[in-house]
Amino acid sequence: MKSKTIHGWEIISSLDVRIYEDEAGVAILVDREEFGDQSPVILDFDEDSVVVKSISHLTKKVRISLDRKVFIDWWDEYFGEIVQNMDIMEFERD
Repeated sequence: MKSKTIHGWEIISSLDVRIYEDEAGVAILVDREEFGDQSPVILDFDEDSVVVKSISHLTKKVRISLDRKVFIDWWDEYFGEIVQNMDIMEFERD
């Protein structure tokens, strides 16, 4: 998902997100209803910089590039995007 901010920065996310923007900064939340009370990633933008004010435990990585792009990768495991195979061990009783 891609989105622009008021200062021309582009936010690129590995999952769909909801973005709320006001004078205090930009709050970014994963757009999933089953995660009702998440902590947001909060960024403060100006013309030539980004300040990371808060990061969510659901966030894997935030990368800020020199060409005015912010990349956010989320932990897929929280959202059921990746299913891990579990080994089932069987034990015999004597």
